[in-house]
Amino acid sequence: MDMVFKRTAISAFLAQLLLLPQTGGAAEVEFIPFVGTSLVFTDNVDQASSDRRNSLISTIDAGLSADITGNDGNLLFNYELSQLFYSHDSSENSAYQELTFNADKGLWDSGFRVDADASISNLARAIDENANADIFSGDTIESKSAEVGLSYQSNPLSSINFYGRVFTAVANYEDDIGNYDRYGGEFNFENGQRVRDIFWDIEGSYDYKNGHKGAPNTELKILREVIGLQTIHHWSPLIRLNYEDYNGVSEADSTDALSWGPGLRYYWTKTSYLELSYNFSETDGISDFWAGSIHLNPSPRTEFFVSYDKRFFGDAYEVFFSHQTRRLTNAISYTEEATSFDRDTFTSGSDIAEFILSRKLEWTTTLEARRTDYVLTLFYNQQRPLNDNSEEKDEDGYGISMDITHELSRRLNTRIGLSYEDYRFRNQSEPEQKDEYWTVAFDTNYELSKNMFGSVGYEFNQRSSSVTDNEYDENRVYLEVRVEF
Repeated sequence: MDMVFKRTAISAFLAQLLLLPQTGGAAEVEFIPFVGTSLVFTDNVDQASSDRRNSLISTIDAGLSADITGNDGNLLFNYELSQLFYSHDSSENSAYQELTFNADKGLWDSGFRVDADASISNLARAIDENANADIFSGDTIESKSAEVGLSYQSNPLSSINFYGRVFTAVANYEDDIGNYDRYGGEFNFENGQRVRDIFWDIEGSYDYKNGHKGAPNTELKILREVIGLQTIHHWSPLIRLNYEDYNGVSEADSTDALSWGPGLRYYWTKTSYLELSYNFSETDGISDFWAGSIHLNPSPRTEFFVSYDKRFFGDAYEVFFSHQTRRLTNAISYTEEATSFDRDTFTSGSDIAEFILSRKLEWTTTLEARRTDYVLTLFYNQQRPLNDNSEEKDEDGYGISMDITHELSRRLNTRIGLSYEDYRFRNQSEPEQKDEYWTVAFDTNYELSKNMFGSVGYEFNQRSSSVTDNEYDENRVYLEVRVEF
């Protein structure tokens, strides 16, 4: 009875918090505390190439999750604390935490919304050391981040369609590499649906990162705009402009670029068009150029976009494709962006504040059959320092994974997973490093009762590398039990 009362009271408090400052709205609340335990046996706990050590790792887990949807707002919260105990060496016993928090709330009927995000996760310390590191093998660092934003959306049915957002954020890492605080904003200004003679699309962003403990600051500004006449027998003349300015840790990774020029669109439908433009470059080292794009949107379930342009780094491409049927979903994207303070792709000895040109390709296909789900994922990442003389490592990574989940009964399902990843690291002073990772996993999940769940599984990890001391293979067997209240 006391547990039911506490759960109801906390749920009511979170719901009221979400609904403020509005009154009179109802909230859908799901609030679930949980505890759990697990046993994990590994035959190579250090993921070492030699001197392998077995270990039986026991865990005690506790946490809670909340999902609240209220009047023009929502909140999602998941937190888990895990204490690990190692049979081979108790001095390695450690506690780990995971957090996901997302919330947003409309402020009356003003068009303003406030949003907040926070996370705690454990990342591989450096992907050239071991991209497959996790809390059981160690060699991870705790990442904490939080962001708060305020946005405004006008009424797109009027003459003006405007969206803007300002934010502030902070990120901290256990080893203090890449800590920063951040602020910035973005906006998108378009014609509303009432405007019939002309169209415009103006978007911009500003991002400032302040490195901690003497680390440099970085700043970027981007402005893009297209202004033209509405369709005249399927044709629309236009003027486009692109501007970007990057201020990095030195002049070598700081640059700006400006281009503008006339263009023409041909519309097959209201949302499908072909665009071609000739652009005058105002940047030394970049000549005038042709650019173009194709946007196809034949139905709400299908969208395709591809573009060619020139930016400060040369030829630039962007691709997006999405298609959905009742059972099959495909999503493909390719982007090229300059980033700084990116800990996800950090390599040992790097200056994390330096601007890196990141090219990313992601492809996900999901098939939902009657009792079986198939998920195929492919990725390709390329990282290049903007400074041509940098000692930073060039990175190339690609991978593929397949997950198959089959429902044997209403309470029992099984999963088979297979993944392969390949990474290459190069710099001016060291030979190329090549790493390959294979992972094979089998697990079965069973609903023991309404609030109790169990799973048992096996996982095989293997790393081959041009650095012999980095190679390893590992077998794991695990058993988990979780109770929800």
